[in-house]
Amino acid sequence: MCALINWSRERGRWDFFTESNLLVLLGCLHDGTNEIRELTAELLGKFFPPCFPETLTAALLEHAGKAMCSPRVQEAQAGAIMMKIVYQKSETLSSLVKNNCKERNDSAQDVKSVSFLLYLLCELDDHYITATRDMLQAARTRPIHGVITTLQRYLVEVPDALISIQKATTNGQDILSRLVETVRKISMFLLGVLYGNQSSSSEEQEAPPSFADMGNAIQSLITQGRGLEQQDGGDAVLLSEEHSLILTCCWVSLKEIGILLGSLVEKALAPPTASTGSLLSIEDLKTIAKVFQEILLKCRHWGAVEGCCVGFTKFCSVLLNHHNPDVKAIPRRMLEQGLSVLSTPRSSSVTRRAAGLPMLILCIVVGEDASKSRPLLAHSMSVVLEIAGTPLPDDWDQTLDLQQVCAVHILQTLVRGSGLGVAMLQFATAMTILSLKALSSPCWAMRNAAIQLFSALCARMLGQRRSRDDSSAQNGMSPPAFFTHYPELKGFLLQELQRAGDPGQGSGEGRLRLIPSLHSVLTLLARLQPGVEDEARSLSVFLDPLLRLAGSPIYAVRVMASKALVAMVSPSEHKTVLLRLVGELPGRKTPCSHNHLHGQLLQIEALLARALDTNELQPDAMQSLVLQFESRAWLVMSSQQCPLIRSAYLRVATMLIRKCSESFLEHLQEALTKELHTPTCRLQLGSAVFRQAAARFLCDEAVRTGAAEKADQASQLLMMEDPDIRLAVVTWIAEGQRWKCTPMWNVLKKALKDNLQTVLEERSGEHLKVYLEAFVAVTGVTDREGQIGGCPVPPSEPDTGECVEALLSMLERAQSSPDLLSHALCAASLLLADSTDTPLLERWCEVLERHSDPDSTETLRLAAARSLQLVGVALVQKALNTPAPHPALARRLVNTGVYLLQDEDPQVRGEAAKFASLVNSLWRKLPGERSCLHVQSSKGLLCLFELLLQEFGAGLETLELFLSHLPESDMGSVLQELEEPESVSLYEQDEANVFAEPAVISQLLLPYLLQLTEKLAFSSDHRERVAHWVTTNTAGILQNMGCCKLWCSRGAAAAPGPLAALGCPRLHSAVTALFVRATVLLHAMEILGEEQAARTGKGTGTGCTPQRLRSELEETHRLLTQHGIFIPLLHL
Repeated sequence: MCALINWSRERGRWDFFTESNLLVLLGCLHDGTNEIRELTAELLGKFFPPCFPETLTAALLEHAGKAMCSPRVQEAQAGAIMMKIVYQKSETLSSLVKNNCKERNDSAQDVKSVSFLLYLLCELDDHYITATRDMLQAARTRPIHGVITTLQRYLVEVPDALISIQKATTNGQDILSRLVETVRKISMFLLGVLYGNQSSSSEEQEAPPSFADMGNAIQSLITQGRGLEQQDGGDAVLLSEEHSLILTCCWVSLKEIGILLGSLVEKALAPPTASTGSLLSIEDLKTIAKVFQEILLKCRHWGAVEGCCVGFTKFCSVLLNHHNPDVKAIPRRMLEQGLSVLSTPRSSSVTRRAAGLPMLILCIVVGEDASKSRPLLAHSMSVVLEIAGTPLPDDWDQTLDLQQVCAVHILQTLVRGSGLGVAMLQFATAMTILSLKALSSPCWAMRNAAIQLFSALCARMLGQRRSRDDSSAQNGMSPPAFFTHYPELKGFLLQELQRAGDPGQGSGEGRLRLIPSLHSVLTLLARLQPGVEDEARSLSVFLDPLLRLAGSPIYAVRVMASKALVAMVSPSEHKTVLLRLVGELPGRKTPCSHNHLHGQLLQIEALLARALDTNELQPDAMQSLVLQFESRAWLVMSSQQCPLIRSAYLRVATMLIRKCSESFLEHLQEALTKELHTPTCRLQLGSAVFRQAAARFLCDEAVRTGAAEKADQASQLLMMEDPDIRLAVVTWIAEGQRWKCTPMWNVLKKALKDNLQTVLEERSGEHLKVYLEAFVAVTGVTDREGQIGGCPVPPSEPDTGECVEALLSMLERAQSSPDLLSHALCAASLLLADSTDTPLLERWCEVLERHSDPDSTETLRLAAARSLQLVGVALVQKALNTPAPHPALARRLVNTGVYLLQDEDPQVRGEAAKFASLVNSLWRKLPGERSCLHVQSSKGLLCLFELLLQEFGAGLETLELFLSHLPESDMGSVLQELEEPESVSLYEQDEANVFAEPAVISQLLLPYLLQLTEKLAFSSDHRERVAHWVTTNTAGILQNMGCCKLWCSRGAAAAPGPLAALGCPRLHSAVTALFVRATVLLHAMEILGEEQAARTGKGTGTGCTPQRLRSELEETHRLLTQHGIFIPLLHL
């Protein structure tokens, strides 16, 4: 190992801490990912030498200062990290920052920690003064939050920062007190900006402004910043760039203030800082508490509130666990003030769930020691529950914040708070009863708050859902366990059900009293986990009320009552209850309520589904149940006038289909077929639902029986006049796909093909979309796991060409929805699979290329990738196995696959990878087992590159195709953009494809470009064309390398300009592409030979020879590497 290390050192391979490597890491500090920035800062802080070069430190300080003042939050955070690195890695920082700090009368300024803190305080004062003069200008150039973030990173994250300040000066407490006071003034000013009254701050205001008020206040500042007169004309909020700048400046600064103050208190009052004396006085802590209180109670912006709570939670936790009683009393006093605010009438509109008051109370009670009793939580709950239960006054105003509504929102926040968890369950019963009673409130805001509280309680009491199915064993707890934990809820819930089931005075059958809390009660019962035996039969009291709710006039109540019944019936009682329900179904001439009958069928359906899933019904019980059910067949016949009842009966029949008698099924199918072929003479509510259910039932029966006659009858439904029936059938084909590997498969293929032209002519949007989806599902089938085997329509059929023409015209117009166009693209692809019509194939390929572009919608890009799978594989295979009737078309399809393999959507890349896998297996003639394996998208790229090189590399077209994947390498324009002043904007325009990595693709392409160039240059047919390409591109490549050298020579690597370039991804991509092109050019010139190269030099007027180009490449590479532009590819 020692010899290996010495060998590496001798060749310069062991020096990891060179200035070029340092610059590369500094460029990583500009990355948009927080994890990369943090890891880079950790590497620089731990492993690099303790001091950076002085020139680099000065340039980095200047560059970090500019980034810190950026209105973009991400850039300001990067500037803060760079400032921390400057502090940690500079010995001359004091002299560098003195020039920017006005205070020079303290000898402690010579200490780095003090001088840096004073420098940041001066910067903060400068930002604050700018904001008081012109808020719009401050939001653009001095947005405050960058300095606040820098202070937080310095004071909290640098291990010895506070201790160093404490040791270096006797007035360290005064400096921090000044910081706290400055932050207080800034927070009051920013809140005043949102109030529209920045002159007198917001301390006199009692309630946070509405969002409309904040918008008007910001618009007033924009008008002043532009030098215009304020116009009276409305309360419209301008969502302009200026509006976003000011709003972001305010809320991000308030958020960072909260994080800074909380972290500072945590660091200052914790050992070892606190052991040498407190840096924060009691008055400072009270001031900080006041800042938190103002932000949380007087700002409605959730980003500011939520961010501020991060620091406030730390603040409360430290103070409540402090040994000093005076310190402990601060959060207690804040809690009392917050609860007193709850009792005070408020004068603002109801928005954002009581603003930050709930979060203030939550953060305080979370700070209590969890291992001890929680007196603050108990006191808070007592007060809040009392206020929430207070009846509304007679003169309540729904436009104002009601204290009862705020109290319910506070309860919801406490329940959802992860810091309290189990501690809130002791109050769950009282809160549940309160929320259910509040649903009867005449105030909408109260009902809205109550339903949110009830939802939070369900999640807290029953646990978060781990699956979408509420009845899953992973969700909730059983009814006996639930009522053991919350015994008082059993009586209350039962009482609510009984109230709802008691008929009102003078009401007839099926008309029940409306209880606002009923649906929520049923929802809670339905979420309990069924399947647990109730040995004590304690749940039997719920059975009759739930059965009576089958007659509710509210559809949603009937549905939820059926779900609740499943949870409350023990497995041993399933047989009894099911036989009772089926036995109570009325006969043909028995008078009945339609609501009650529908509810009974819903309960039978829900309970039967549970019994069948658990296989709890014995054969004799099942036979008895089926016989009784079959005897009520009139419920699905035309004599039953309610379509919903007929649909519910049909769903139950579908569940019992394998147990029913053949005579019953034949009779049922005849009746349904007759019903569907009988035109409807009048519009009836729910008739479409029943007719669609009947059509699906007949299709399922055709698949189950496998009878050709029934398959033909089912396929004829595709040609029915009723659009609801046609839509139901094609939806069944597209979604269920139960027809696979059955005789119905071929029947559906023929029927869908025969009707395609008619459907395209009708141009019915929804039906056409689902029809095309069904056509693609049936025609493009899966023969084996993972391998697409298309069943293309023979091109000789006369309608095929017309269908293709119609589909291509639709795709070229692009006037339909993306979903419809995506199915149209796949359908057109299948129709063209065996086509020899070159013009149609060219048009299709153009459409495919257009929809594979990153600017296209995700749905269309996915359809393009699937089209390549369905048909592109076959077309490429023809080009490989025949005299290539369409070589250019096959090359374009492979190139489209290359683009789709770089798509930002993983599903698109996955589909394109299947195409690459299939093409590669067919090309290499892999055995059957290996041909089924799908490669990863990056491996798929290499497979397609290799295919293009080996099979389509006989012309310069393939070289141009490869080069088209390289990013632009116009270094002049790229470097000019770096030198231009940045435009002040809050957001930067993202690339259409954020997943693509141009520099990486350039590196992947280089070996293939070199091989292709070598193949073409040694070919007598293409040698002259390669020479012409060299002649054409030499001057441009030399010019771009000259731009790079000129840029490097203008200043040292540590200059601010090069530091800014380190974080420019476009520069890195352009430089990489330039060196790839130059390497390919050099390789071509060396193959062509000295004589040809000399002629090339004369032809371009550059006199360039391979030796000169190699020298230029090496020199440019050396200069760029010195400036931190790392280029890992040089095959010289």
